[in-house]
Amino acid sequence: MSQDHPKYDQPSRVARDEALTDLFQALGRPHTVAIARRFACDPGPWRYSELESTLDISPTTLSRRLSTLESLGIVSRRAYDESPPRVEYETTERGEALRPVFEQLGEWVAESP
Repeated sequence: MSQDHPKYDQPSRVARDEALTDLFQALGRPHTVAIARRFACDPGPWRYSELESTLDISPTTLSRRLSTLESLGIVSRRAYDESPPRVEYETTERGEALRPVFEQLGEWVAESP
């Protein structure tokens, strides 16, 4: 595409497309949507053990998905210097912004044949 065309080849547009691709790839992994939806609809804080007991996900998978969501800025992780160790996760503003997206998707699914 020509650099003269304002709609294409803009670095910000390319970066947005790459970020969107990263998000969809992450959400496409098993259980990620369930976890992201949980945080979007109930921001927490959530202890790791609470998430593990309510989401029926293996600990390894849950840890990996939480790490991915943290790297995407959807959740934040806070570790407390206590014994036994305590870790809590909360929804970020970016994660809370996903609430209307999940609500719209829920409505779309309900209307589907």
